Amino acid sequence: MRITCPSCASGYDVPDDAIGPAGRKVRCRACGESWIQAGPGLPLPLRRAAPTQPPPAPVVIPAPATAPVEEAVAPAVPIEETAPVARRGSVKGPLIALGLVLLVLLLGGAIALIAFGPNQVATGLGLSDRRVPLGIAITKQPDWRMIAGGSELFAVSGRIWNPTATDQAVPDIRAELKDTAGRTVYAWTITRPQPRLAPGKSIDFDAAAVDVPRSSSKIAVSFLGTGGS
Repeated sequence: MRITCPSCASGYDVPDDAIGPAGRKVRCRACGESWIQAGPGLPLPLRRAAPTQPPPAPVVIPAPATAPVEEAVAPAVPIEETAPVARRGSVKGPLIALGLVLLVLLLGGAIALIAFGPNQVATGLGLSDRRVPLGIAITKQPDWRMIAGGSELFAVSGRIWNPTATDQAVPDIRAELKDTAGRTVYAWTITRPQPRLAPGKSIDFDAAAVDVPRSSSKIAVSFLGTGGS
């Protein structure tokens, strides 16, 4: 027998005994509509009629050869909620701390300049060449002298002068004995003859050392800490 869906008008050919004289609930394969199909010989399907007795299990009707093409519907993709981007940490705190450190350093530098003067501060920081604006030189040929006990005394004499127009501090003196190759074989410190030297003035110094190596052939003097010779 031929049955037609009352909703979408799709037609199906089914065996007569599949429906039976009392009718049967069927479902359209095309649109999913369900109805009570009347048995053979009855004029129209009984649309959604309530059966007097429990109907038999619905028959799954095979799709007809000319079944309408169903449009493929893409499954709904759930929208994932994007977590909010974490805000970057505020840089205000580190900037304030850095500013405080710089302020402390500037204040400390200013206090040091006031207390010690720019020259001493620069020297202490290693920013000065530590040159002394004084002159120094050997004025007398060094000599060896025998002293009591059989030791030898090495005596040296020199002069310090101030060529500047201002009063200058006089550092201690470093004396170095060198061999013929210029290597230092002996060195000692000579105490400054006086702490300061007036402009245009000079002062002599005398010093001696005991048991100086005889391999020395040259003496050099410089102000202690300046690296001069």
